[in-house]
Amino acid sequence: MKEVLSKNDIKYMYVDVCESVGKLKSFLKIRDTSEAHKEARESHRAGIPCIVIDDDVILVSGAEHMQQLIDQYHLKEE
Repeated sequence: MKEVLSKNDIKYMYVDVCESVGKLKSFLKIRDTSEAHKEARESHRAGIPCIVIDDDVILVSGAEHMQQLIDQYHLKEE
């Protein structure tokens, strides 16, 4: 996903949840409360990768999906 964002010159903050306990806790709070992660929680999956745009939490299912999100949310400045 980082590659698609970078290719489109989208500014983003990448968070490696394995980097620290604090970052993992922040992600788990999102994962445990997000409706987008309901299926991941029920099937005991991590729910990664995900992206937060404004207050929308979205599970990203691949590079093509990431490109669709860029278009849908008008993230690319023309």
